[in-house]
Amino acid sequence: MKKTTLLISAAGVAMAATPLLAQDNTQNSGMFRYPDVGKDNILFVYANDIWMVDRKGGVAHPIASPAGQEQHPKFSPDENTIAFVGNYEGDRDIYTVDAEGGIPYRVTHHPANERLLDWNADGSLLFSFNGLSGNPAHQKLFTVDAQGGIPESTPVPYGATGSISPDGEWLAYTPNSRDNRTWKRYRGGLATDIWLFNLNTNESRKVTDWEGTDTIPMWHKDQLYYLSDNGEEARLNIWRYDPKKDKHTQITKFTDNDVKFPSMGPADSGKGEIVFQLGSQIHLLNLSNKKAKAVEITIPGARESLRPKIVDASNHFQSGGISSTGKRVVAEARGDIWTAPVKNGAPRQITNTSGASERLPSWSPDGRWIAYFSDEDGEYELYIAQSDGKGETRQLTDGNQTYFMEASWSPDSKTIYTADKAGVMNLVDVETGTVNHFDTDPSGGQPSVSWSHDSRWITYAHGTGESLLNSVIWIYDTESGDMHQVTSGFFTDSSPAFSTKGDYLFYTSARDFTTPQYDDFGSTFVYSQTGRLLAVALNADVENPQLLESDDETWEDEEETDSDADSADSEEDKAADDGEESDEDAVHLEGYDTDHPLWGKWDGVATGFAALGMPTDEVAFSLMFVIDDEGNITGTSESQGETDDLGDIVKWDADAGTLYMESSEEGMTIVQECTVDGDKMTGTWTIKELGMGGAWTASRTSSDISKEELDDLASESEDASETVEIDFEDFESRARDLGVASGNFANLASNDKGELLYLRAGSLKLIDPRADEPSEKTVLAMAFGFAMSGDNKKLVAATPVGFTVVDAKAGQTAKPISMKLRKTVNLREEWKELVTDAWRRYRDFFYVENMHGVDWDGVLAHYLPMVDDAVSREDVGYIIGEIIGELNAGHTYSSGGDFDRQPNENVGMLGADFAVTSANGYDGFEITKIFRGAAWDTDAIGPLSQYGLDISEGDIITAVNGNQVDISIDPWASFVGLARTETTLTIISATEGEEEEINEREITIKPLGSEFNLRYRAWIESNRRYVDEASDGKIGYIYVPNTGVQGQNELFRQFFGQIGKEALMIDERWNGGGQIPNRFIELLNRPQTNMWYRRDGADWNWPYDSHQGPKAMLINGNAGSGGDMFPWLFKHHNLGKLIGKRTWGGLVGISTVPALIDGGSVSVPNFGFYELDGTWGIEGHGVEPDIEVEADPALMLDGADPQLDVAIEHLLNEIKTNGYHPPKRPTPPVRTKIGIEEADK
Repeated sequence: MKKTTLLISAAGVAMAATPLLAQDNTQNSGMFRYPDVGKDNILFVYANDIWMVDRKGGVAHPIASPAGQEQHPKFSPDENTIAFVGNYEGDRDIYTVDAEGGIPYRVTHHPANERLLDWNADGSLLFSFNGLSGNPAHQKLFTVDAQGGIPESTPVPYGATGSISPDGEWLAYTPNSRDNRTWKRYRGGLATDIWLFNLNTNESRKVTDWEGTDTIPMWHKDQLYYLSDNGEEARLNIWRYDPKKDKHTQITKFTDNDVKFPSMGPADSGKGEIVFQLGSQIHLLNLSNKKAKAVEITIPGARESLRPKIVDASNHFQSGGISSTGKRVVAEARGDIWTAPVKNGAPRQITNTSGASERLPSWSPDGRWIAYFSDEDGEYELYIAQSDGKGETRQLTDGNQTYFMEASWSPDSKTIYTADKAGVMNLVDVETGTVNHFDTDPSGGQPSVSWSHDSRWITYAHGTGESLLNSVIWIYDTESGDMHQVTSGFFTDSSPAFSTKGDYLFYTSARDFTTPQYDDFGSTFVYSQTGRLLAVALNADVENPQLLESDDETWEDEEETDSDADSADSEEDKAADDGEESDEDAVHLEGYDTDHPLWGKWDGVATGFAALGMPTDEVAFSLMFVIDDEGNITGTSESQGETDDLGDIVKWDADAGTLYMESSEEGMTIVQECTVDGDKMTGTWTIKELGMGGAWTASRTSSDISKEELDDLASESEDASETVEIDFEDFESRARDLGVASGNFANLASNDKGELLYLRAGSLKLIDPRADEPSEKTVLAMAFGFAMSGDNKKLVAATPVGFTVVDAKAGQTAKPISMKLRKTVNLREEWKELVTDAWRRYRDFFYVENMHGVDWDGVLAHYLPMVDDAVSREDVGYIIGEIIGELNAGHTYSSGGDFDRQPNENVGMLGADFAVTSANGYDGFEITKIFRGAAWDTDAIGPLSQYGLDISEGDIITAVNGNQVDISIDPWASFVGLARTETTLTIISATEGEEEEINEREITIKPLGSEFNLRYRAWIESNRRYVDEASDGKIGYIYVPNTGVQGQNELFRQFFGQIGKEALMIDERWNGGGQIPNRFIELLNRPQTNMWYRRDGADWNWPYDSHQGPKAMLINGNAGSGGDMFPWLFKHHNLGKLIGKRTWGGLVGISTVPALIDGGSVSVPNFGFYELDGTWGIEGHGVEPDIEVEADPALMLDGADPQLDVAIEHLLNEIKTNGYHPPKRPTPPVRTKIGIEEADK
């Protein structure tokens, strides 16, 4: 067996060079997971289905195979029934099935996901879930009859894994679980310990105190077995605890892999066996001799899950672009490069690989090539392939070991710009493959670039390294190699783009600090939408259209010179001699459709203007229409001495003979529609915003359009100069504001006319910077991003309806590109690519290059062979999780991918707890508790709390939609499929008594899709009310569930509601993290500066939006990430004591990294916290409390909370000793003399 040694050095602690991982290339029959063992057989999950095999090994046979992955199959004590978690009917619930075969029976119906733990000795099932918790972060332990019914809660407050002793007396459990976490050798505050709780006496004791992981307790007689990484192997192994001797003993000592999901069994002799997963295999541990051996399992029949899979790659778009003229699009989909037509033709697969990933395609402006990155040779390199799928494919680069994030062609198709994950900016010569490194973004960003149309200049934005906030505009000269910083960086300048005419550089600058937004409750304010659009003339030849002009009269001289007369006579003679139009004169009409029904000059009259308050109802106008051979319509409109173009949108319907024109000016949209009949037009005009309009008619007066007139039209879209000249002196001072309303702008680009396109507020806009009065026009009402074609006449945009290709001008309508990209995937090859690429994401993006001291190549060498055992995408996800877990880091997650799809069905929820009642022929579910928020929480009112419904706790539901409820199963079974649907409940108030006492009635409600918010808000209000009553109204209680938007909302909402309390208790237990909570702390840390004396009413404290009394914060191991930073900042700013238990310890941050080819993803920590003294902190350990309070279950019966009680006691004492006392109010000053009193100076 080939061995590969992995040496690990724990952060800050030197370790011996222990061989922790060994490579085993032996291929097994498959990957076997979630095992359980009975007297004769072993259950396990293979290919997401449940199988059974003799405990000695051999040929297995299937037991259950609903859609999706089954989990945690468990034998009943008599081994006749199997319980498991699966999905037959649209929700993952607990099912049972006869071990010999039969119809699966659904035990639970609640929409929350259960984790089945085991059968109890009495034949009931033990499971954990959060469906009935006040806080959805609370997992709790329940038992339920195998035939169903309402689950019964165990007495302990929280629980994730557990086992009840055979005599039913002791519950061994862990309050939390990290069993599916991808973080090995963890020592933070969430490291799980095992507790014993006596179900008869309610006594409790914590039986493990190892700082690492102790989990999955399993009883065998009076001995407790569990998983722990306490051994020198730093791996999860099986340990035993003797409660009588209070002694812990390590049983297994595996070094290469962690023991996963062990399960206790009886064994032949009754001395017990534990079955578990190790790597891909199942092992059986004999508890009498402490020896474990692999169980050899053979899976019969076809490997259905490994067949080549036909997929529609269009379901996995990652990136794309547009061809040179917009006839086709190019896309990265399911790891391959494709092109697809916008209108005519079929999709074309440019690459076809299952075991490689092709990324970031871009089409060359000359139309010939498609560039992309591929890891086909083991690392990502730049390739080009012919766009028709024929001819050569060339690898342009080699020797890279990085991740590329950007690629852009030069307009002459000779050079490709690339940027990698570290901000390294290169130019690659297409002919030679020569790489020119010309810049590096000091912040590690990947700047997008804009090329000048002559391919000489590149412009982009990045910082100077002095600040994270400000970026500047740069221009790089590809000929000389000179780099020019053209903006100062006083503001944040970004998204520069060259005009295609070579006259302007456009960019956006965050500089509008004129409109602060003040909050409604306090004195704080923010500046948003600060971006302005700017244009810089590249040289002195560019005219400024905003310069003012002076109108003056002109006249001709009275005397004509001889030469002038001769010249005039000559021209007249020439015209007379020609007689008719010469061939030379007709040349100017080449390329135009002079037979088009619109061609020529028209005069007309429009009516209806009196209604607008104009002095006359009629207005005369003239139109000129010019149509080229491609059907493009241009021209002019003249009325009342003003000349303009035909509008933003001009559409001709040849079949109907109708014309549509639309233009927008100063917030008004004018629509003109007409029918053309020969030389006549008849139509209407409408101002959309006013709902007013009129009629108009016009007649063609001439079909002759002179060369001069055509030249005038063409001058508006002059060809760009061959070369772009840039004057760098005083560059920034030439910038002019384009007059567009401030906003957040992105993705600036220029079309073939030199107009500026950009994104703002989810819309694609356009402006002509050369217009006398530039106005913003809409290209697409909604767009998330866009890219220009090589000729800059068209663009592809991502829109809500899908990808669309439209003209690069105003007034476009998104029509999705419909395509099916069918591909056959070799799953094993793709899975190896997924694992390798996930591993590579961490190698390239992890926040420290040393990978926490882990031999990262060795990790891949150990785990990659497991892919040969994988038989489902879920198995691959498990392997990826094992790989990234080796880093011993927080925020290392793997999710998504092409998993087995499962049915989905909702369950209607009422926001209530229930109990079974049956008497006098009435069977039903008694409503024992109705959940809602506080009296002021109008957003936390459930369907049973609606005013006027007259439903009370104690009422009984006997039927749903006329169907009698079945009290032998749980109440949620009656509400399957009824979420957000009008539902009729039959209600009685009692099961005996007079008719008015029984009070049978029907009500109609709409059940919720989830009741988590109701239970959560009721839990908060219960805590607030408890604190308020226990402190006699002195202490306010604020719960902060996370540091994201929800947590921010909750903090501010509850803070201002209790700002007048003498002290505040901030509860951040179970805080799920989010953003770095600087603003959270700023709200809590506003020191008093002064008071304001008022003649009438109370004096003003300042800042008035502040709380000055004592504060304390509750923390626990479930609070992490932003939930670590929040208490650290609280302590750092000396705001008060931290009370509870050490936090999670996950303070490395994540930002987006590219997805995997099948839609899966990994999150990679790419920045880590360290302290001002240059030491690491928090990550892997957590924030320590100032006052440690254990969540002892014996002290938490009936909802008691010792951590809350200690915080109340502490704050009451703080109020007495360090409470806030307003300053002494001065007497009114007497200022009858010169100056003021000395004391008041």
